[in-house]
Amino acid sequence: MTARLALRRCVEADYRAILDWIPDAAELYLFTGTRLTWPLTLQQLESLAATPRWTDWTMVEASAPLVPLGHVELAFVDGPDDPPTARISRVLVSPARRGRGLGGKLAALAVEKARELGAARVELAVIAGNAPAERIYAGLGFTPSSRPGKRPDVRELTLDLRATD
Repeated sequence: MTARLALRRCVEADYRAILDWIPDAAELYLFTGTRLTWPLTLQQLESLAATPRWTDWTMVEASAPLVPLGHVELAFVDGPDDPPTARISRVLVSPARRGRGLGGKLAALAVEKARELGAARVELAVIAGNAPAERIYAGLGFTPSSRPGKRPDVRELTLDLRATD
C-alpha cells in the first residue's frame, strides 16, 4: 500500500531540513541555480519565503505530517495580458528518500497545488542536463517554452493547465 502524500506550508523545521539536504555548492546549484549562494543559510531560505506572491511547500506523508520528504516553491508571475501563471522552483527530495519516485510525485503535487491556487499555466526552469528532472516534467506534460530563456544553462518549460482540464 502506498502512503498518501500531501503538501503543507513550510515551517522553520523544514528549512532546517533543507540545509541538511544540500551538502555542497554543486547540489545547491541544482536546487536553485544562481539565486542563492553557498553556504546556504536559514536566512536565505526565510528571505525567499517572504517574497510577495510566493509560497513554499513541504511534501509529507499524511500519516507523518511532521517528517519532510520534499520541498517545492510556487510563485505567481502573471502579467497583465497573461493567464494566471505559477512558477515552480526549488524542487528537492530528501536524500534519504531519493530513488523511490518521489520527485515525480512532488512535481505532480506542485502542479495540482498551482491549479488549486488559480493558475492556468505553470512554468519552470530546469538545469540543462538534469535528465531525471527533465523526464519527470516531460511525463507531466511540460514542453519547451516558446519564450526565450535568460540563461543558456537552463531549459524553460511550460504546462498549460487549461489543456488538461
